[in-house]
Amino acid sequence: MTLPFSAPRKPVAPAADDQHPAADLSLDEGASAAAAQIYRDASAHIVVICASTLIRTCLMHCLAGSETDLVVEGCTDVEEWERQGQGASVVLLCVTGARETAIAVERMVKRVLAIAPGVRVVVISDTRSASDVSKALEQGASGFIAMDSNVDVAIAAIRLVRSGGVFVPSHSVMQSRTQAAPLSDGKRSLRDLVTAKQLEVVALIRRGLPNKLIAVELEMSEFTVKVHVRNIMKRLNARNRTEVVALTNAYFAETFFGQQDLA
Repeated sequence: MTLPFSAPRKPVAPAADDQHPAADLSLDEGASAAAAQIYRDASAHIVVICASTLIRTCLMHCLAGSETDLVVEGCTDVEEWERQGQGASVVLLCVTGARETAIAVERMVKRVLAIAPGVRVVVISDTRSASDVSKALEQGASGFIAMDSNVDVAIAAIRLVRSGGVFVPSHSVMQSRTQAAPLSDGKRSLRDLVTAKQLEVVALIRRGLPNKLIAVELEMSEFTVKVHVRNIMKRLNARNRTEVVALTNAYFAETFFGQQDLA
């Protein structure tokens, strides 16, 4: 089943993190042009893989009506999509239940990437435990969306994954934390905690780049990048790179949607 575009829709900023997971945006000033090109040229084909006809069809209709030049297809499973052989720029794996979510993050993500190495995969589930989110990202997924998100958050998240970023629900990543994060009170900005150069490093971490590629991008040694990453995690009270992404969602969301308003 294929759904073409039906009506344009302006991006809507995600709600506050205590209500819905904030969108992860990697469109910093240095990367915005390249990401915009990806957004225009390589992201017009989305495949929704879901065993539930109702969930699959509803999501397809929402996406098809969200913007121009977007083709949305639906399949019941990965095997059907592989048989069709039509590829995709983004594959959405929609699952319900703890068992099906575990299968999705442990097997299906890798299967999709094996079939189409360049595709970006997003898991959509009614569970959002920190372990599921982390496993999905470890297997190569570019995002994880909880089904209790509203439709605008979901569309914004998918749009941002298509732009080259990574989306994670902040609540899931931080739910096991016992110590308050420096940005959790809403009184301080990311710019208050890190230097301008460290902010560039954060933006590249959010794009999924390893230290070696960050060093090339910013024209510095890999050792210097490691020092920046260590200091960033210390200042944000983050235990790993995934938590860096989650903790900086709000800042990059504001940056991205500010650029959208000026466009």
